[in-house]
Amino acid sequence: MIWIGTYAGAIHQARFEAAELHGTGTVLASPDPSFLAVHPRSGVLYAVAEIEEGTVSAFSGAGEPIATVPSGGSIPCHLLVRDESVWVANYGDGTATAIPLDSDGGFAGAAKSYPATGSGPDPERQSGPHAHSTTLVGDELWVADLGTDLLRRFAGDTELEPVRLPAGSGPRHLAVLPDGVVAVATELDAGLVVVRDGAVVAHVPATATPAPAGERNYPSHIALVGELLVIAVRGADVLSTFRLDADGPVHLADSPVGGRWPRHFAAIDEFVLVACQHTDEVTVLRLDQQTGRTEQVGGLAVPAPACMLPL
Repeated sequence: MIWIGTYAGAIHQARFEAAELHGTGTVLASPDPSFLAVHPRSGVLYAVAEIEEGTVSAFSGAGEPIATVPSGGSIPCHLLVRDESVWVANYGDGTATAIPLDSDGGFAGAAKSYPATGSGPDPERQSGPHAHSTTLVGDELWVADLGTDLLRRFAGDTELEPVRLPAGSGPRHLAVLPDGVVAVATELDAGLVVVRDGAVVAHVPATATPAPAGERNYPSHIALVGELLVIAVRGADVLSTFRLDADGPVHLADSPVGGRWPRHFAAIDEFVLVACQHTDEVTVLRLDQQTGRTEQVGGLAVPAPACMLPL
């Protein structure tokens, strides 16, 4: 089963069988549920409401509403379930929030917020902090802040010295590799940054495909799929693949996603399911681990898809 978050006021459910994606007819009403997460034991589904007065809602595994609580900031856009809490990245004001959970995955007690300060050199996108994702890196929780070019680091309740990325890069999403290396999709400079032991060791373009005339490329989601690092790039509307070797990231291929504005994707075996926000569809691509190229093998119409969560 797959839950699909959207910008169309609903969470959709689908199933993926024999390389085909089918809607199940289950639709959960929720305001701008652009990112989803699930509790590993109870199966509780969490969804942000990416609005100014942000909230996080919980649903049972069957889709019944449980509760809704404030996100602790504005315009929440990312969730991570960790231990007995759900961490929220609030894009609007940069606040990272930890919402306590009980053993069944229900909300339990007051949230703890970690506000941010600072800015970056891009006056349009970096006038203040903008938390864009939360990722578990070893025993630490890292928050990618697009507005300040920082990877904020937390150990429990303690905030550690951040990792500083190139000015104006705009970190968005992270992928943690088996050897502890962290790969970062940087939205504002259309880049891929590799971090080892808290230091930047590589900074390369995220794609070799130019954006359409008058537009820019904006990398979105990044993940390790098999042995390849995969980045979705809006603008060029491609999946860009890399292989990491001792000398750093080696770009293999760019493949069209089959739609426009690939905001997020999820991998199931050799398949990558891409949320193409601007063409109201999820495309199904088969990824070749040797060449890094993909071919489209299917798709499903979904209004303004933004997040893919396979269970």
